[in-house]
Amino acid sequence: MFHYGVKPIYISVDIVLMNKLFLLLISAILLSSSNFETKVSRENRAAMENKKIKCRWVCDKKLYKEQKIADAISFYKNSKDYKFTKKPF
Repeated sequence: MFHYGVKPIYISVDIVLMNKLFLLLISAILLSSSNFETKVSRENRAAMENKKIKCRWVCDKKLYKEQKIADAISFYKNSKDYKFTKKPF
């Protein structure tokens, strides 16, 4: 199928692409391995370990998402361009 001395073009393109991806991966690993030390106060550490605060954060996040969904539904219900129809299952 191939003649001697003729290399397919797609092999060289794949090698160039793989070299670029390899360099990108190496640079991402090197940048992510830098150590930034953050100082955490006693109050912040106690807040991070408090289960009630974690639960409150999760609940607030869930309520925020539900409120955004409710706002979107009310927007479409009040819109003149959209109509909701009930379909039987």
